Amino acid sequence: MLGQTAWADIDHVKMSANLQKDGGLAAQRGVPMVLMVSAEECPYCMVMESDYLVPMLRNRAYDSMVLIRKIHLDSFDEIIDFDGKEIAPTDLSQRYGVWVTPTLLFLNSEGEEVQKRMVGLGVRDFVSDFIDQSIAAATKFIQ
Repeated sequence: MLGQTAWADIDHVKMSANLQKDGGLAAQRGVPMVLMVSAEECPYCMVMESDYLVPMLRNRAYDSMVLIRKIHLDSFDEIIDFDGKEIAPTDLSQRYGVWVTPTLLFLNSEGEEVQKRMVGLGVRDFVSDFIDQSIAAATKFIQ
C-alpha cells in the first residue's frame, strides 16, 4: 500500500541537472530516454507533462521501458551534458534543433536521437500512442 501511495504522489517529471548521469541510468536499465524540452510558462508543456508523462511515471510498467526527464530551455541554470561538460539549456536545445515546446526527444544513453521526435502537443487522441510506439521503436534501436 505504501508503494502505491508513493507512485500516486508523482506529480511532475524530474528535471535533469545531469544528462550524463541520467544517460548512465538509462544504459544500466537498458532503456531509451525521453527528454521533454519545455519552457517554464508553456501551457502545452504543462498538458504534455500532466496528461501524458506523469501517468506514465505512475505506471510501474514504464520503469522497465523508459527513463523520462525534462529540461527547460529558458532556464539560466547550466546542466551537465551527456559528455560531462556544462551546457546552457538554450545551447543544448539549439544543438538538437528544438525551437518549439514541448518537444519530446527519444534518445539513447549517449544523447543520440534514435527515433523521430514529437514536436508540439499534436492531436491529443494520438499522443499516447505516438509516445508508446516511439518508445518501442527506440528500444529496438538501442538493443
